[in-house]
Amino acid sequence: MKNRYSQRVSVDCSVMFAGENVVAEGRILDLSLPGCLMESSKKMSAGEYIQLRLFLPDHQAPLHVALAAIRWAEGSKVGIEFIRTSQPEQHRLEQFVRRSSGCDASSTLSDRGVLAGTAWNEKQS
Repeated sequence: MKNRYSQRVSVDCSVMFAGENVVAEGRILDLSLPGCLMESSKKMSAGEYIQLRLFLPDHQAPLHVALAAIRWAEGSKVGIEFIRTSQPEQHRLEQFVRRSSGCDASSTLSDRGVLAGTAWNEKQS
């Protein structure tokens, strides 16, 4: 089992997601920089790739994750890894998680290369 390297925060927010032959809604139950736990009535399977729009409780526009992977699925819950997001969206996600966990926002995790999407984006350039 992998060790967690990122703060995970409990949330309850809506999400819209789209993948091959599916557009559906769900709820995000917890959130971290590299991914989230989602609950949905739509059956999903490990290995599927989706796009997400998270409606965070910060009342801003939905946060867009351009590419995410379903890493595990059990009943109505799925573990999702964020693979690709834009730099502004990565920053917004980082700030939201840090504020929600009570961490000092002056030291950013992206500066230390912790964001999962950053390494993937660099390989694709």
